[in-house]
Amino acid sequence: MKNDDRLKTVIFSGTTEGRELSDRLSDAGVPHTVCVATEYGEMMQHKGDHVLILEGRKDVTDMEALFDDGVKIVADATHPFATQVSENIRKAIGDRDIRYIRVLRECMEDKDYPDNVTLYDDIRGCFESAAGYEGNVLFTTGSKDIGLIREAFTDISRVYVRVLPSVAAIEACEKAGIRNDHIIALHGPFNADTNLALIKQYDIACMVSKESGRTGGLDEKIKASVLAGIPCLLIRHPDEKCGVSADEAYKAITEDKFRTERTVKRHIHFDLIGIGMGSLDGMTCEAKKAVESADVIFGASRLIEPFGGVKKHDCYTAEDIAKVLAKADVDSVRAAVIYSGDIGLYSGATGFEGKIRELADSMGEYSLSFSRYPGISSVSALAARLGIDYSDAYIYSLHKKNEDKDYADAALKVLTREKSVLLLSSGDDVGALARALTDVHADVTITLAMRLSYDDEKIIELTLKEATKVQGKGLYIAYIKNNAIHRRPLIPYMEDEEFARNKTPMTKGMIRHEIVRLLNLKEGDVLYDVGSGTGSICIEAAALSDTLKVYSFEKDTDALDIQNKNIVKFGIRNIMVKEGEAPGTFARCDTPDSVFIGGSSGRLQDVLEHLKKAKKRIRVVITAVSIETMSEVSGLAADPAVSELKIEQISGSVAKELGDYHLMMSNNPVMIASFYLGGS
Repeated sequence: MKNDDRLKTVIFSGTTEGRELSDRLSDAGVPHTVCVATEYGEMMQHKGDHVLILEGRKDVTDMEALFDDGVKIVADATHPFATQVSENIRKAIGDRDIRYIRVLRECMEDKDYPDNVTLYDDIRGCFESAAGYEGNVLFTTGSKDIGLIREAFTDISRVYVRVLPSVAAIEACEKAGIRNDHIIALHGPFNADTNLALIKQYDIACMVSKESGRTGGLDEKIKASVLAGIPCLLIRHPDEKCGVSADEAYKAITEDKFRTERTVKRHIHFDLIGIGMGSLDGMTCEAKKAVESADVIFGASRLIEPFGGVKKHDCYTAEDIAKVLAKADVDSVRAAVIYSGDIGLYSGATGFEGKIRELADSMGEYSLSFSRYPGISSVSALAARLGIDYSDAYIYSLHKKNEDKDYADAALKVLTREKSVLLLSSGDDVGALARALTDVHADVTITLAMRLSYDDEKIIELTLKEATKVQGKGLYIAYIKNNAIHRRPLIPYMEDEEFARNKTPMTKGMIRHEIVRLLNLKEGDVLYDVGSGTGSICIEAAALSDTLKVYSFEKDTDALDIQNKNIVKFGIRNIMVKEGEAPGTFARCDTPDSVFIGGSSGRLQDVLEHLKKAKKRIRVVITAVSIETMSEVSGLAADPAVSELKIEQISGSVAKELGDYHLMMSNNPVMIASFYLGGS
């Protein structure tokens, strides 16, 4: 491993400070090794390309062998009470040309402790004093010294211990005779409320801890003991005067003379921040802190204008931001990217991380990291203003969607919901949506909010007729209450008589619905309708869900003319019509999940061979009315690429009025084959 750059910097960890130091080095692209004593320590350590993790306790000889592999810097971030380990590290370094950095945690001075705290220099003396208290005693000193607890207590049933949730820790407790229901195996640190809850739950009369510093949760333990009114016995921190904080250790390592050998990347941290509706009064405290910490701010001019103190850039796309950061000649940048509303609801923040990572090379030798801070959306704010619950509302944005079909789609969705909330770009959007709702005979009441959170905020209730007259610019959001919900049928059914017809053959209703059932469509699927004719199959299927993507392939111009009329008549938006003969027309189309072949002009095998190249499992349904096609379909059983083949024949009759009588008129029998093609 001598040529592994990660061995040039070694961290002996086992503390929060050690993990934090490793995380920061990884984010900055600094190769390093982390040594942990236990399997549990390895599990808690974050993994990555820049870090090598070595698990297992090491004596002086083990450390010397490790240091011979080209180590240049050793950061000793072991527990403050692991004094023997620190001594072994220093011995193993000896007179080697290795820089030793002792990472210390901040501790309280004696004078800062409340009156209920007693400090002990000797661990045995502390445990013996604890045994002198009546009632239950909680030890939060770890599992290493469990044996000393057993020696101090004659009645071990009064002892409760909180240790790490590792097999070794629990086994040590059991070996010392600690009852299983007195072993609290949890990973800390804990807040004061959690500590207080444990004290109350187990009726603790005295708490024992080590002076492990703030990051070890000491402050929260002491606070809980004060609230509970019980004594807290502390084993004094070993007297170490020489050392640095984790932050100082990070700076020392990254500024070290060996840095050039490690080709350290510069680092950019992006804070993606939703500031809410517009007024900064609605920003979360967390978001405000993130902006205050930024070196540079990006966003639309109206959003970044209120912030001062740092460089601001009127841009928000990943491409434009990358161009700005490419000119930054600094080692570390914290960039705040400001968005309106909630970054998780129809926000420009969606997809930003993926795009900026694609552009990383254009910014230079930078490593990237991200944090996200959601804002208060106008949806939740409007709901609060109106005092309504919106958990069952249809929420949709019409931002940058201002074609007639967009308003028509939105209107159809509103028609089937009791409540809807729509984000709108302008008053023109409001008027266009209202007209689309009028076209579908909706009976709704519209509550329109303008400039939410600003001083001139306005909320008004409108009739549909009044809403059609709204126009102009502005920030709008509408809550729509549907007074007459249009309930969609659970199984959509289009009658044969509803379709426009010419001489083009059309698959009859009872056959059509069996075909759609056999296609086994799922939301988000891509469907091919080959030889689509009047479009009855693809229209029936496409109407099931607007998440489907349907391709219609037809070469006959008369059939295409009538099909397009039917698509318009039924208001279907998710069908792409391709003119020409399959499979040549499949080019540049998404790979299908399901395929219906109603007509192939004698090229059935060509179509199937083309589909086999897709390298995925495709559901295929074929209909046949001629004996020749039936024979060809029956031969599919011999094709090794065909699985789960099922063949059925359907014939039916429909009663038709003839004078004073109704006669059963037979339809032609149709063979239907369904199967899977390719895949596994």
